[in-house]
Amino acid sequence: MKRFVAVLIVFVLLLQCAALADTMKIGSKGSEVKSAQQRLIELGYLSGSADGSYGKKTAEAVSLFQYFSSLEETGEIDEATLEALYAEDARALRAPLKKGDRGDDVKALQEMLIRYGFLKDRADGAYGKNTEKAVTAFQEHLIKQGLTTAGSLTVTANGVADSLTQEFLFSPYYTLFVCDLAEGDVDDEVLRVENRLRQLDYLDAVPDTEFDAYAVACIRAFRADAGLPEGEIVDRETYDALFSEDAALAPHCVLHDISYTQHGIAIRNAQNALIILGCMGGVPDGDFGPPTQRGFERLNFFLDGCGSEYAELFADTKNITEDALRVLLEEDLFVFSGDVDKNSDKNSLSRVQRRLSTLFYSIGGIDGIWGKRTANAITKFQENNGLPTTGIADEATQRALFSAEAVGNWTPYKLEVSIDDQRVYVYELNDEKQYELIDTFICSTGVGERTPRGIYTSTRPLDRWHYFVDSVCWAQYAYQITGPIYFHSWLYREANERSVMQSSVNALGTKASHGCIRLKPENAKWIYENCEKGTIVVIY
Repeated sequence: MKRFVAVLIVFVLLLQCAALADTMKIGSKGSEVKSAQQRLIELGYLSGSADGSYGKKTAEAVSLFQYFSSLEETGEIDEATLEALYAEDARALRAPLKKGDRGDDVKALQEMLIRYGFLKDRADGAYGKNTEKAVTAFQEHLIKQGLTTAGSLTVTANGVADSLTQEFLFSPYYTLFVCDLAEGDVDDEVLRVENRLRQLDYLDAVPDTEFDAYAVACIRAFRADAGLPEGEIVDRETYDALFSEDAALAPHCVLHDISYTQHGIAIRNAQNALIILGCMGGVPDGDFGPPTQRGFERLNFFLDGCGSEYAELFADTKNITEDALRVLLEEDLFVFSGDVDKNSDKNSLSRVQRRLSTLFYSIGGIDGIWGKRTANAITKFQENNGLPTTGIADEATQRALFSAEAVGNWTPYKLEVSIDDQRVYVYELNDEKQYELIDTFICSTGVGERTPRGIYTSTRPLDRWHYFVDSVCWAQYAYQITGPIYFHSWLYREANERSVMQSSVNALGTKASHGCIRLKPENAKWIYENCEKGTIVVIY
């Protein structure tokens, strides 16, 4: 009897294996077909419901899955197709997106369109008119390439990000390369290449359709940084590397002369170097104005006082040559001329205070006067940077202080307010003690120049509801930045959410306040609840 039961079990297993080994195709029916249909629906290849009947639509869905899985397109589910279909890493199609959609999927789409130079806008997660135009432009590009079909899907230039459009945009298996580009070429492809070079900080010029000598120099620099052979042509290898997710980022832009009143990446690079050397305060903004000129004056004074051979390069502080920029950005200009303490001269002490301030240490003002707060700031800097806590800026302290690796007085979050962008950029300190951008809030800053630029560390949560006497109105979640300048929500006539002043809602994204930084209530609440006293706020 036992032997009979064992034989019966083996027989049943063999029957099941035989059933599983059968190829599913048009006309097949049953639970296996239904399960396969459910899986195809889950992966985005089939719409509708799983009815267990293998028809034409199921066959087309299978063919499409086989196409994207590099399998023979038979439209039938054999053993290899079945294995690929149920694999953990089975290829899924993205859900179609269209105008009016919102969310993370839209934001990811926008980020890719920005990378490839089709969208000149922010990735805000809202599929609007600009995103629709960008998708249409991308689809036209695919048609130009001849990439219009895959399996049963076809690309049309309609502004709808269907599954195939997104497949070409996101997939690492396709290239958007059209043709080689050489100096003198004029083409829309040049514009996209130059946009990407600017994104990666190589190009310090307004992108256009002409591949000129400066753009060629940028390509040479990119190829070198990307580990590609020396060359000046944008071939497919260069193109694919340029638009890849991990494309080489420029240490600084391809250099050129800069002059007073100009704006650009080279100026921003120079400002960053001046800040590190303690010759300039604030944050890099790319504008060559009075603060930057004063920074070059201090640099010239410092180098001249140290007897540096480079001092002469910075004698004309309104016109900085390419050679001078290269020295500033690539040479080690650190010179130790003595400890900075209570007996130091005003210029040396101001330079230390200025650098401490840009690293968010509270020094009570850059005045060149030794005091308790300056000594405490030096001690705190030494503690954070693993140095003996003497409170005196000796050679080791200065070498650490005037370096790009200096550890600042970081807080868990940092808030940067761009007056030009009308945005608040929220950064979080990661485990490597580096700030990562985690969110962006639309805002309204002060009309004209009413919002003061600078670095602020004496910040604090203030009121759940705050009353503005002069304006006779209320706002939620007031967080003090400095004096009467706060983060807060849009405005209300009374201390309740029903009395919102619609004009303050409509004004978000433009200069509209008396100096405070207005936000959506949920964004103001986040700052109020998450940013502790002393959180770094930078306004530029």
